[in-house]
Amino acid sequence: MKKIIYLSLAFFGLLSIVSSGCAGGSANGNAGESSSSQGIFEKYERYLVEPRSYVCYRTDGQLKIDGKLNEPSWEKAPSTEEFEDISGAGFAAPIYKTTAKMLWDDDFLYVGAILEEPNITAKLTQRDTIIYYDNDFEVFIDPDSDGHNYFEIEVNAKNVLFDLMLDKPYRVGGDFFLQWDCPGIQSGIHIEGTLNNPNDTDKYWTVEMAIPRQALTLSFNNLLKAGNTWRINFSRVEWLKKPEENWVWNATGRIDMHMPDRWGYLHFSDNKVGTEETQLVYPHDRDIYKLMWAIFYAQQDYKNENGKYATLNELPGLSAEMKQKLTMEVTPHTYQIRAEVPAEGKVYILNEEGYFKKEDKK
Repeated sequence: MKKIIYLSLAFFGLLSIVSSGCAGGSANGNAGESSSSQGIFEKYERYLVEPRSYVCYRTDGQLKIDGKLNEPSWEKAPSTEEFEDISGAGFAAPIYKTTAKMLWDDDFLYVGAILEEPNITAKLTQRDTIIYYDNDFEVFIDPDSDGHNYFEIEVNAKNVLFDLMLDKPYRVGGDFFLQWDCPGIQSGIHIEGTLNNPNDTDKYWTVEMAIPRQALTLSFNNLLKAGNTWRINFSRVEWLKKPEENWVWNATGRIDMHMPDRWGYLHFSDNKVGTEETQLVYPHDRDIYKLMWAIFYAQQDYKNENGKYATLNELPGLSAEMKQKLTMEVTPHTYQIRAEVPAEGKVYILNEEGYFKKEDKK
């Protein structure tokens, strides 16, 4: 019985990876296929494009979670850029428009989305079934931006949820926890058209979520507060469209949503929506961060080709100047990159599992 359960979960995890990027044009392959003579930034350019960002303002009045997004706070909240193909530049733009908005207060992160759709369809009715088998909307949240222990919430046009937590991305052997149901979540759907009627033309459906702060807290730290910056992304899976499509707020560069380093930045402002604008505060030195992640992708390719991780001198595409900015401890199956950032008094650390953290410089 244990073996059967394990195989079922493994299969389900594979399906979740498929959900992370159903088609969306032809697969782009591995960015590491280019010549080793390329510089590391050029070689892994698809995975190093500056992510999109969004400044999230406080609500100005109470929200009714009914999917309509018609309160003054929602009307004043800025929309994200239109969604793009998950694989990014060079792939066809989505044929239906999708945008999102966000708000917050001391207790909730609020997410709203508008999905244009001429034939709104949803059949699944049981929570935690594979919701993307219907066309769905998905939210991915990494509150502490470390690339591990993040959350995924999916919903279809019947307002049926699929929510789970992952310990780390699938690309580094991560597992998911279906036992996690986002406690206290509220959601609503509004449909401009008719559900499951292919004989008419619908306009769009809207999603509204109130995600409790406490549901996203893995420690006693309150991460939902002004000045903090999270990583977040949204996905729209068009499973019923053939070939399937996956449209996202921030492209990951390949058919895989489980790349938290490729998600957008969500910065919380203490200002009420519609008042004074707040400038995004990036949570790290972008140049150093970019270099560390370029090495991460280079190491993945090197290990696939050589069965072990490389030293800095063995990695192709690194200049002498780049090597001087960091150190790396390496064994055949592990590594840890360290980079001092004097302006912050911090040391950035990234390992082979994509776990990123900062420590005070000693």
